[in-house]
Amino acid sequence: MTFLIFIAILSILVLIHEFGHFIVAKKNGIKIEEFGVGIPPRIFGKKIGGTIYSLNWLPFGGFVRMLGEDSEDEKALKNHHSFMAKKPNQRALVLLAGVSMNLLLAVLLYYIFFTFNKFQTFYIPLIFQHKFPFGKVETIGTTVSGFLEGSSAKKSGVELGDAILKIDDTPVYSVLDVRSAVKGKVNTEVTLLLSDLKTPDNKTTHIVKTVPIVDESGNTIIGVYLTDSVRIKYDKLAEKIFVGPVHAYNMLGYSTSSLYKLFKMSIESKDISPVSQTVSGPVGIYNVVGGILEYGGSKVVLNLLDFMALVSLSLAFLNILPFPALDGGRLVFVIIEMIRGGKKLRPSLESKIHGFGMAVLLGILLIVTVKDIVM
Repeated sequence: MTFLIFIAILSILVLIHEFGHFIVAKKNGIKIEEFGVGIPPRIFGKKIGGTIYSLNWLPFGGFVRMLGEDSEDEKALKNHHSFMAKKPNQRALVLLAGVSMNLLLAVLLYYIFFTFNKFQTFYIPLIFQHKFPFGKVETIGTTVSGFLEGSSAKKSGVELGDAILKIDDTPVYSVLDVRSAVKGKVNTEVTLLLSDLKTPDNKTTHIVKTVPIVDESGNTIIGVYLTDSVRIKYDKLAEKIFVGPVHAYNMLGYSTSSLYKLFKMSIESKDISPVSQTVSGPVGIYNVVGGILEYGGSKVVLNLLDFMALVSLSLAFLNILPFPALDGGRLVFVIIEMIRGGKKLRPSLESKIHGFGMAVLLGILLIVTVKDIVM
């Protein structure tokens, strides 16, 4: 079931992206050589109106192949129906169409999600502090985001995504509260009341007993890293009416800010770990889908819709980045052409740059995938 839902989500997200390219290219007179569902090798294909519509063996999304898109063939490039023969503004619209479709899908899914979830999110664990411009934010500041080596809490059954609500019947709301609650209790068993924030209703609580220890600095600890988790409520009428684009804006702002900080950390430390350990690939997405289905409950469909919207939003954001081989990277070349008064860069040069970009992207995907499997 996990595999089937994973394939369905990934296929919908990629196909809706490619359909955007397909429909806008058609509207601008660009010849579509093939519209494929899945990744080759091909199972079968049927040619209709000059376009091959194919079904392929690997069930991961799909693709659109336009005449002259990556070709260095002068004949193809000069064809009136070739992608590269079209005006810069037409090509820009085609390139932006895929991203736009992913954005529209995310907005639509958010409308459905919030309509059935009382216009509030599930709890979102934050990698970095962030001020959301819209909605009322409720914060839980004791969400477990990691463990120290040899953590007594981890050995006792505390899991990532658990929020510590009480320690020995004392409510805790922050890192300072937790430190205060365990102070002076070295080698003394304490009771933790936890809430599993990974469940949609956040009502799943459980009790764990653990024994605090002393760290190298003499502090009493239970061996956990804590972060904030937030729930955003959209109570105002205007926010409810525009909840789809409003929440998309909130999440895009947070994603952009977080990615910038992660890259900054990687550059400053000369280590790719901050990025590779935080970003997930297909395996990570599969694991999240599996986790959602494992917890189940009455809101499992809403949880999947929320997750699917976030991934669609992420795909739109990543694809518009000005990096070679991505839609944003190709758009850069179109903008350069506009600046140069319609004079193109050499197709062979552009092709080589996009080829290099694709190699880098595949390398990053490999690193992220290995991380997802190992961790």
